[in-house]
Amino acid sequence: MTKIDRYILAQLIGPFLFFCFIISGILLLNQALGIISIVTENGQPASIVSELVFLLLPKVLITAIPISGFTASILLTNRLFNESELLVMMSAGRSFTCLAKPFFIFGSICFTLLFIIVHYLGPMAHSKFLDTQDKIKQEYLTQIIIPNKFISSQNKYIFFFGEKGSNGKLKDILIQEQVSPDITITYIAKSGQVVINDGKTTLLLKIGSTQSYNTITKAFNLLSFSSLAFDLTQLEKGITTRKNSISEQNSLKLKQKITNLSDDDPMLGRAVSLYYDRHAKTLLALLFPTLGMISLLIGGYNRSGYTSRIVISILIMAGFDLFRGATKSWTADAPNLWLLQYSSPFLCSFLIILMLWYTSKDTTRLFQKANKVHS
Repeated sequence: MTKIDRYILAQLIGPFLFFCFIISGILLLNQALGIISIVTENGQPASIVSELVFLLLPKVLITAIPISGFTASILLTNRLFNESELLVMMSAGRSFTCLAKPFFIFGSICFTLLFIIVHYLGPMAHSKFLDTQDKIKQEYLTQIIIPNKFISSQNKYIFFFGEKGSNGKLKDILIQEQVSPDITITYIAKSGQVVINDGKTTLLLKIGSTQSYNTITKAFNLLSFSSLAFDLTQLEKGITTRKNSISEQNSLKLKQKITNLSDDDPMLGRAVSLYYDRHAKTLLALLFPTLGMISLLIGGYNRSGYTSRIVISILIMAGFDLFRGATKSWTADAPNLWLLQYSSPFLCSFLIILMLWYTSKDTTRLFQKANKVHS
């Protein structure tokens, strides 16, 4: 690697990290708003928010890295154009192919980072994220014991707690149970305490009454009590166990799963499309920086600026990514079309090679045109 290659590569790293930070921050902020709502509604500590946001980081980086690599390439190439550094390099005998070398090396760095995240870190973090979310749902007590708020559960129970003390003592309790379509039982107590014994969770109500009402017979019964045990374990019946999804499996395990699936299994298409889409994403991350660079260079020097080329290159990049998504959906419906998922990286490679070939026909054209404009 020459000094010029190292110089260009070093100039790419800064903008890449900056755009990664900005794009990831925007995506995380959008996701965090929903997480905060879930956590606060279920009475979870603030540390859970940080944990969930951290586990979302690989997911947002999968989107941020290719875009940041492409944007950094566009930004640096435009700056080198405006400051005539590219013209100096061309006058020193550097061809377009040689100038593309550091951008391709930079793309290899993006490829390596994305490869590790997409195939290993991403699925692992996604699995832990879903586990944490499921854990919050399993803690049903935190979902029903929310002070000064009516909480409905299983379309059968309504809970209200006026106050929750630091020692776990509850005050001003109301529980309404729909025993049948005709009979409703209401429990009212001044205080209460949750007791867990031998795996059974019980709400011990103190000083209150039960009120039973039959809507058909209009019968109303009132019974006072000094203490009453209300079984909370029955609420667990409405909690379902989470099933692992294929997106939680790293690529090695996903490949093994694909070989074990039968041809008529409805999960086969989704598994195959996900597996090859991971490879397509990493290949595009490898190519996007070079694509951005050559898209600006191919038009030669332009004193009026390169806005139109930047817009066109962004549209081309977005088109390749959209086509990748389209081929993924096609493979999900027909797994035997998996080879089409490499179409987007292949077409991107072909376009880069074609533009490099076109510009290499006259490697001094850029420098000569710039001299003509300045004179």
